[in-house]
Amino acid sequence: MPLSILIADDHQLVRKGLQMVVKEVLGFSVTVEYAETGREVIGKVTAQDFDLLITDLNMPETNELALIPDILRIRPKLKILVVTMKPDKVFAARFFREGALGYVNKTEPDEVLAEAIHVVSQGRRYISKSQSEIFSNALIGNTANTPFDKLSKREFEVALLLLKGYGALEVANALSISASTASSFRCRVFDKLEIKNLLELNHLAQMYQIDADFEGES
Repeated sequence: MPLSILIADDHQLVRKGLQMVVKEVLGFSVTVEYAETGREVIGKVTAQDFDLLITDLNMPETNELALIPDILRIRPKLKILVVTMKPDKVFAARFFREGALGYVNKTEPDEVLAEAIHVVSQGRRYISKSQSEIFSNALIGNTANTPFDKLSKREFEVALLLLKGYGALEVANALSISASTASSFRCRVFDKLEIKNLLELNHLAQMYQIDADFEGES
């Protein structure tokens, strides 16, 4: 029976490019379906048991840190390969901890992507050479790769929402918490990152190539 693959990305050219690599690696008999949003991914994995999910996490209607756990609650055995522009140093370890078997940056050559697809499709973990260096340096030095590693999952979620321009009420609504709890998390983020305001958060994010969309000074 041919493998069934779900490719999730909000850019058509990326989806088509991923499909070409998938068919070259796994054979032209594989069946491929697409999703463009996190909500659509959840709907498709609920309706069908795929063998492999290749997904970006920077898509509309997507909580990037919650998507993988949400998927694995529905399909615990689904193999997941993340293909994204998000920097490895900040995000790779977090997504591995959430259950992804592989993480490939879109700037990597096709050979790396092809190897990752082959390895993950067999149910094995794929860690690139650059990721191995990042993880080993942190392990040997017993230090965080970035200041953002100091943040808990929820604190990191809040930091990412702040970088998108969310205020306390918007953060609270997005994470289903109270406004006072959202404000407390914001204070914890600032304390752990040793910053005083959103401009400093934005500057720190830029240093580590994390997207920031907010405008303001506080």
